[in-house]
Amino acid sequence: MMAFRENSTLCVEDDLGKKKELHCSERYYVPSEITWLLKTLNFKTIDIYGVKLGAFSRNDHLSTEDFEMLIVAEKSKSALGIIEKICI
Repeated sequence: MMAFRENSTLCVEDDLGKKKELHCSERYYVPSEITWLLKTLNFKTIDIYGVKLGAFSRNDHLSTEDFEMLIVAEKSKSALGIIEKICI
């Protein structure tokens, strides 16, 4: 399985002038991966939306121009009769 991972080093200077170096490892997911992961956790309803510059809304369809996505997933009722929801 191919993964979208970026390893980078970020050099910054804090308010006191001290230099800091942050080693970063970021993992990016595509909609099919998110859907598969949530289905393996028994989520039944999975909706994926596009995000315009941090403006999260269920009104925007996901496109190739979107850098972020909003995922809303819902599990069916559990033994306790509770509907579980997750927003990523």
